[in-house]
Amino acid sequence: MKIFNVQGDFYEAGKDTPTQDIEFNNTPVIELANAKVTREIFDIRLKHGLLPNDGMKAALKKRDDTELQMARFEVPNNHLASYRQYSQSAFRFGDYVFKYSIVPSTETMKKLEDQSVKPDDQESDIHHKWLQNFHNTHTAVWDFQVQLLENLEEQPVEYSGSEWDEEKYPWQTVAKLEIPPQEAFSLERKAFWEDHMRLDPWHGLKSYQPLGGSNRLRRGVYPRSSALRRKLNGRKEIAVKDINEIP
Repeated sequence: MKIFNVQGDFYEAGKDTPTQDIEFNNTPVIELANAKVTREIFDIRLKHGLLPNDGMKAALKKRDDTELQMARFEVPNNHLASYRQYSQSAFRFGDYVFKYSIVPSTETMKKLEDQSVKPDDQESDIHHKWLQNFHNTHTAVWDFQVQLLENLEEQPVEYSGSEWDEEKYPWQTVAKLEIPPQEAFSLERKAFWEDHMRLDPWHGLKSYQPLGGSNRLRRGVYPRSSALRRKLNGRKEIAVKDINEIP
């Protein structure tokens, strides 16, 4: 998500682009929990591939964090509009520290959890078709929630592979995110996004500083990955300053 027309003290990477970039994922923690774990897991993936297989499972079972590493393969393959989405890692929140999440808040979106991809579904693009049809006819509404850091011993920040106990440290709704009905899969917009744009949590205000080892890794990897992609595809990155610049 990109929030435009943001004012304030930005990090150097995004100082000329007045946006606050926000990333989400549909699991509460990230298996690439710090730089060391990331290196180890990518070594395993380069050797055995990205999908679970006997070689990968054997390698992961030798680790102390097997449950964390296997969790990504156990997420239900449901309609994407039904998922709760998480920051996974921690961020500053002014003088505080938090994790954030968006939660589907309409009954229609909640019921979409019953719609899942079946093993015999033949369409490789079924998820985008479901989303396109949903957004064409429905207003999508999420609760934007935050979980504040209260106990650093029980709510680790440096390591992003641990979930903060939501019973002890409950999520609190602080805003609503609403997307009106629209065409959600414009091919022109899709091409512009893939060819020229990127999302980076370090493009934003210093008061929302990304924290922990996984975020420090992103600070170096994201711009280098983007630069390589543009070079290989013969494209240039565009620092979009206004939503009207997007097709």
